[in-house]
Amino acid sequence: MSTETAGSLRGARLAMSAIRDAIAGGEIAPLARLPPEVELADQLGVSRGALREAIRALELIGVLESRHGSGTYVTGLTAADVIGNSAADSLHIDAGSALELMEFRRVVEPGATVLAARIARPRQIEEIRAIYEAGERTDDPVAYLEHDKALHRAIARAGGNSILTSVMESIAYGSAWDRMWTLVMQPEIPERTRREHESLVVAVETGDVELALATAHAHLADAERRVRARFAGDH
Repeated sequence: MSTETAGSLRGARLAMSAIRDAIAGGEIAPLARLPPEVELADQLGVSRGALREAIRALELIGVLESRHGSGTYVTGLTAADVIGNSAADSLHIDAGSALELMEFRRVVEPGATVLAARIARPRQIEEIRAIYEAGERTDDPVAYLEHDKALHRAIARAGGNSILTSVMESIAYGSAWDRMWTLVMQPEIPERTRREHESLVVAVETGDVELALATAHAHLADAERRVRARFAGDH
């Protein structure tokens, strides 16, 4: 990973934590508008790019929302909600917790993908395809991480099980996953990952349950191999 990429990730994590702490501590009220981007980036001591990544991440977990032409606002979450959203992010990523996180995904995610292949509505399928295609247009591993998470979230939502989606949102796609991805990130996005994402999308589009199951298992097995290689000798 390049120094620039690592710096962007550190800045985004710093900004994300600072904004969330300010909301949880009552310094920023629910429904309040955040300061302008230039001002907020200066306050937090991060680049505007890092701040944008942090805002995107906080939007994905429901803490912030961007309104076109108006700015970025805190959602109606209470401080307790924001603190709860942070709980899964406190995981320390070492060999044991990284492999446990992968094990969780391997148990839960294939089933969620199968549900999506069975019952996804046309609008949900369009959303999944759009997210995938947006990811295909970037070669930046940091940006691709956000598209990766958004794709898996959209597939989980398309399965129609709100409990399953909520659990996956809080555990599988939180900052713990961000930190683990950072550790195994490569300068270039693996072509295999792109192909597997395409197969997942096609499986949901065509309602191919067998393809959905097989691709989800293969995709997660590949991710686990990279995690094990990164932590080899640590356990």
